[in-house]
Amino acid sequence: MSSADRLALLLAAGFLAAALHGLGDADIVGDDEAREAGLVQEIVAGHWLLPRFNGDTLPDKPPLYHWLAALPCGAAGFSEAAVRLPSALAGAVLVGWTASFGTELGGPRVGVAAAVMLGTMPALFDHSRVARPDVLVTLLLSIALGLAFRWWRDESRAAATGALAVLGLATLAKGPVAPALFGMTVLGFLWWQRSLGRLPHLFTPASVFVALGLGLGWYGVALAGWGAAFVREHLVGRYLGNLVGGFGTVDYTPAPRPLAYHLTFYPTHLLTSALPWTPFTAAALWRLGRAGGFRDARARFLFCWAAAPVIAFTPAATKLRHYLLPSLPPLALLTAPTLVALLETPPRHLDRRGLALRVAVGILLGAAALATGRWLLGDGRTLLSRSDQSTLEALLPLLRTRPGALATAAAGFALGVAVVTARRRPWPALVGLVVAGATAWMVAGGPAVEGALARRDSLRPFARAVAARYPAPAPIAFYGRPVRAVVVYLGRHARTLDEHPDAITAGLPVIAEEEAYRKLAADHVVGAPLLSAEGRVGNRRRGRLVLAEGTVP
Repeated sequence: MSSADRLALLLAAGFLAAALHGLGDADIVGDDEAREAGLVQEIVAGHWLLPRFNGDTLPDKPPLYHWLAALPCGAAGFSEAAVRLPSALAGAVLVGWTASFGTELGGPRVGVAAAVMLGTMPALFDHSRVARPDVLVTLLLSIALGLAFRWWRDESRAAATGALAVLGLATLAKGPVAPALFGMTVLGFLWWQRSLGRLPHLFTPASVFVALGLGLGWYGVALAGWGAAFVREHLVGRYLGNLVGGFGTVDYTPAPRPLAYHLTFYPTHLLTSALPWTPFTAAALWRLGRAGGFRDARARFLFCWAAAPVIAFTPAATKLRHYLLPSLPPLALLTAPTLVALLETPPRHLDRRGLALRVAVGILLGAAALATGRWLLGDGRTLLSRSDQSTLEALLPLLRTRPGALATAAAGFALGVAVVTARRRPWPALVGLVVAGATAWMVAGGPAVEGALARRDSLRPFARAVAARYPAPAPIAFYGRPVRAVVVYLGRHARTLDEHPDAITAGLPVIAEEEAYRKLAADHVVGAPLLSAEGRVGNRRRGRLVLAEGTVP
């Protein structure tokens, strides 16, 4: 094993250790993660090929992630940590793979720099701690594209077969998103290289057979087993619904937006997703353009890869930031050579005047950053998205309880910026400061925010209390749309009554949102409230749930 391989393993292990830290401390909240967790419960219960959430809702993604999560859940019992474990492992493998592929493209230093940047991006880290297939499909798509580049460079049939085989697995993780991004990247690159004529050589008989078998095999089984319901809910409701707007639930129905919003959403959020390395990426792109670096096939391939999610998802009505995760590995790989060059910049001699000027600039930059942060905590929060505002509202009480630590961190940040700018070789110190800050967030800040959100939004105590009050096999029903996190923590199916009060029978435990409960109680359909709790009842929406028993004979 080479030293580069050992470094890749070390970086992957470090990322995994951070991702596993407190992985199960935060409860499952929000519809998305609850849906995936509930499907894992169904697979553990024996429905491994055609699972239905709560026994009635079809999955909106193929089941590769759920199968992987069912392994630790089946072995050690269902838990938040077990159901999230595949995401953490996928994130760690992605960091290690980035180091290896970066070494192949530009040498060991480039590989290590790319892996460090990717591993310290909060966007990747945060999604590596959630029970969703997004990081898994990013890993598989990255491996497939890496093999595709090797096929182009080396004319390797084995690489072509491997690329399409891994692409089949990526399709099994998240459906047609993977082949769409793969196709856009490869086609864009081959067009740029004026070698579109080589495209048919990518599709060897073996590669096509394996890709179709892995990618479409489950779809054939699902179509045979679920028939028209699969077409209506999964193929049309999910994929077409994504494109034209709405997943069939109120949480995912986008409001009408101007054209400028759709055109700028993903480019703008790509800048924030690549933080804290966005300024370095901008410098790398400027450097490549100025020096003619885009004549290099490696830079062209990485640029096409990074741009593919932005181009592919911009026309869709529904906009979600985690769709940009596949852009992060190529951005890190594009930026790494520039970062290495900055780290190797020779020191400069500074006289006292130059040193004083640098210190003053550093203090001003630190103060400006702190002022911006304070503004965002106040009036500036209205510019944030709804989900970011919700996160900030959960974080503010945590900050208010630790004013001393907050002041110390702010002063340390400003001092750190000043010290960095005053050094003869500021770039190593600046990169070290960025890595240290990102690592501190991964180890302490991120888990603290997750815990604060869970304490505010979790309905686990409510669900456990309901389950204890009505042990299985006693029926429990939802009036209206089921709250998925409650279903997960009930540990069993709950009947869905939609909004049909005539379906409520005497003594039937009914869970309803507060407004619906009041109407039912006013009509004497249910009795007095037995339990109630406030939390997240959708992906973003909060509300109060009430448990009552039916009174209609």
